[in-house]
Amino acid sequence: MPIQIGQRPDHGFTEPLGLLSDCHRRIEHFLDVLLAIDQDAHGGSLAAGPRVDLDAAVNYVGTAAPKHTADEEESRFARLRANTAAAPASPAIPDAS
Repeated sequence: MPIQIGQRPDHGFTEPLGLLSDCHRRIEHFLDVLLAIDQDAHGGSLAAGPRVDLDAAVNYVGTAAPKHTADEEESRFARLRANTAAAPASPAIPDAS
């Protein structure tokens, strides 16, 4: 089944990592769409079906993907940084500073 923007995710807000995973699957899907269109079009014009797929991929990359990146940067990665700063250094993981 094709992925559509606005489609209900497989995970809910009680599973934030699952939500991010769902989004990563959508990113992979739309990258696959773009690769398939590139291979099929051979630099020529697109038929109606591939044009709709291209429009959906471009729309996703332009709207949903930046929101996903912001979610990761402002929420997930910020929490990881805060937890890492508060935790003692692990001998198995060298300090990046």
